[in-house]
Amino acid sequence: MQIQLAWVRDDGTVAIRELEVPQGSRFGQVLAGLDDPLLREGLSSGRLAASVFGQARRPDEPLFEGDRIELVEGLRIDPKLARQRRVEVRRRQLAAGRPKVSRARTK
Repeated sequence: MQIQLAWVRDDGTVAIRELEVPQGSRFGQVLAGLDDPLLREGLSSGRLAASVFGQARRPDEPLFEGDRIELVEGLRIDPKLARQRRVEVRRRQLAAGRPKVSRARTK
């Protein structure tokens, strides 16, 4: 059965590799069988998180024809906490009489 493995390389480009795995393969089996030492190290260290089409899976869950395993770096900070910190900085700036920095985008 054909599945895909996708990850972001160090240079920022997305890599997609087609994999042929036996019918009935489990998510954890495929991850354990990866032959790329950098990907395996990333998974074992916790730097990379694995999912199927962006959805977390248990290691014992089966894979299906056409599934795409995605390896992505974990979040460095909880998005809710990051937003709270930005709001606190803006409030302190306004209280100190400093102008708010514009985040306008240029085209």
